[in-house]
Amino acid sequence: MNQLPKGALFSFEAHKFDRRMLLKTALASATAGALAPLVGQAAPATQQENAVAIGVFLPNAVYDTSIFDAFSEQIGRQPAYLVWYEQWSNGAFGPEQQGILAQYDQWGITPVMAWEPYDAKADPIEQPDYRLANIIAGNFDAYIDSWAQGLAAYGKTVFLSFAHEMNGNWYPWGVGVNGNQPGEFVAAWKHVVDRFYVLGAMNVRWIWVPNEEYEDVPALARDVYPGDVYVDWFGMNGFNWGAAIRWKSCDCQSAWRTFDEIFENTYDNLLAIAQKPIMILETASSEVGGDKAAWISDAFLARLPVKYPAVRAVTWFNEVTTGLETVEDGAVIPTAEVDWPVTSSPAALAAYREAVNEPYYQSRLDGAQ
Repeated sequence: MNQLPKGALFSFEAHKFDRRMLLKTALASATAGALAPLVGQAAPATQQENAVAIGVFLPNAVYDTSIFDAFSEQIGRQPAYLVWYEQWSNGAFGPEQQGILAQYDQWGITPVMAWEPYDAKADPIEQPDYRLANIIAGNFDAYIDSWAQGLAAYGKTVFLSFAHEMNGNWYPWGVGVNGNQPGEFVAAWKHVVDRFYVLGAMNVRWIWVPNEEYEDVPALARDVYPGDVYVDWFGMNGFNWGAAIRWKSCDCQSAWRTFDEIFENTYDNLLAIAQKPIMILETASSEVGGDKAAWISDAFLARLPVKYPAVRAVTWFNEVTTGLETVEDGAVIPTAEVDWPVTSSPAALAAYREAVNEPYYQSRLDGAQ
């Protein structure tokens, strides 16, 4: 999950040429077909139906099916996908992961996994074992291969976000932290993706998800982009913290921000890199400092259908979360809790329920995108 603002936290070489040529041809064809309607201004939601898939992150939902079912009942429909966070410290692909994928099949939805190369229970940033250089050197190849083989055996489409928010400095894979050097993120990304393709995991769709590009962001997204043939979808993360946080790194209060203030700049910058479908992997709004229900209605009914036609999927981060930030000595410290869930108030839930039941948000994720 992203953090803000200034100073804030949060032997395969022989196969590469053939795979890249295949992907380049496939991506050129897919881009010409799937993204042609994205040129120019999008039509209003009432005219352009089934354009966007709605997803959600619900803590522990992959282990307790009642959580997903209850959320679906609350919002009046089943989301098209559920985000599942998987830390590398959890170990190789095995029966537990097979069971999770089987549950997705029972729900009839697409798995979207945020794959995080670190140990969530260790120091938030300084984790020498998980330096990008170690991934590039092959220290995790057996682990990576277990996932490539497991997902290939699953056979159905899986969307995989590897090391999201890589342009920040609040994760062990981030810019300028944990001993990481310039260029290593791109090399690590290519190393992982190459192993998946060599092992036949062609059903995986790779989502490259930078954090929103705010003032003094540690790195621009374009500087950590692996290249068109290594990325299927773009992503972007951003939150309206409202007035819920007092940031110690700048001794400043968080402020209410509109959807445009969060995403417009990043969206434009992504489209300047390449024309790809975009998933908002994480977004939510606080209740503090403004009208959350109005924020939801504006984002989903006024902004997304008109100004963000390349956005094909939107995930609500439905968890009460304690913010984190990095202070001058490099320490990561907690801030206040933020009530992200759409159930934070009856008005917020009503606004979200109304928005996501519009025809514009009935799309599904599939292998064709």
